[in-house]
Amino acid sequence: MSRAESVAVKRREPRAAPSSRARDRAPARTDAALRRGWKRHLEGWEPGLVAVFIAGSAAILAVPRSVEPAELPLPLADARALAQARDADTARAREAEQRGLDAEVRALGSAIRAFGVVDADADHTEAELLAARKRVLDAVGPALAQGDEAVLRLRAYQMSSFIREVRRFEATGEESDELRELGGNFLGLLRRSAWLGRRGERPRGGVEARRVAMDGAVLGVLFKKRWGAISGVQREPFAPSLDEERALFKFLLSHPVGAARGAQDLAAPAAAAARADPAGEPQPSSTAAAPRGGGEARRAEEQYRLKKIDELAALDPSYPRHLARGVALYRLGKFAQSAEAFRGHLEQHPDGEHTLRAQNYLRAALERARAEQL
Repeated sequence: MSRAESVAVKRREPRAAPSSRARDRAPARTDAALRRGWKRHLEGWEPGLVAVFIAGSAAILAVPRSVEPAELPLPLADARALAQARDADTARAREAEQRGLDAEVRALGSAIRAFGVVDADADHTEAELLAARKRVLDAVGPALAQGDEAVLRLRAYQMSSFIREVRRFEATGEESDELRELGGNFLGLLRRSAWLGRRGERPRGGVEARRVAMDGAVLGVLFKKRWGAISGVQREPFAPSLDEERALFKFLLSHPVGAARGAQDLAAPAAAAARADPAGEPQPSSTAAAPRGGGEARRAEEQYRLKKIDELAALDPSYPRHLARGVALYRLGKFAQSAEAFRGHLEQHPDGEHTLRAQNYLRAALERARAEQL
């Protein structure tokens, strides 16, 4: 065989077979290539799956379920606005103490104190109370002639003294003459309204519970409303601010008066008989004012809440009136009316922070209303 033929034969010889290790690696590369080929069609699937899961969860949560209406929406007062009002009153009271007050303004303050003494006397007559208030009204004109700010300083000074004497009572259990002058029968109101100590708490060791339920902000608003009712000066800048009203109504809704009387003795002793409540609360002789049993007392509380809800909504259009009324009506066992109230809320607020709650409450009210018809 020539050399040229030998070279030609070598070129035609097949290549050596791959080793077993190489044969084992080949299918792996093929499978990896296939996987890479499919993977390019599924790139980004993880975020998509999470989005689908979240959407599905939201859909489940959006389906209303029956929930007993237990949580009454409470008004939210701006803490900064309350602090500003408090600071302004503190500055006015300090100025009145340091600079003194005009004689006409002091005369109004003395007339208001004299009215409080009569009001605090359990044996006072209607004629005595009306005469005391007439002296207040006679002193208002000359005092206002000195300017609104001068009268505001008087009110701030008296309010500061009133709150100080309330705290003194909490510490000592003794009612001072100044507390009677500035608050009238304030302690009687606290006892009748169960606003002393914890609700249902009984005196221990013969000592009366004397922790006042309201904080300083609420005490201040109550005093301002009483002062305005006695003097008849309830316009701006004497009217409590919206946030002050919210703080008061939050307290009243959280501490309903079982006798459905509210704060009439403190806030408005200056009507025709010096006892009428401008909020329109029933007098003690009414059925709601004298509950006989625990169930009736609870019904009276919810009726009281309904009145306060309407009063608050008239002052604060942002308050969810229908939702709150639905809760109170449900507690009263008026399930059909409760359902209508929840529907009213959802019609006005199809979206919002209370929407899901209103849907759940509506379903519960409808279930109870249907059960009553069966």
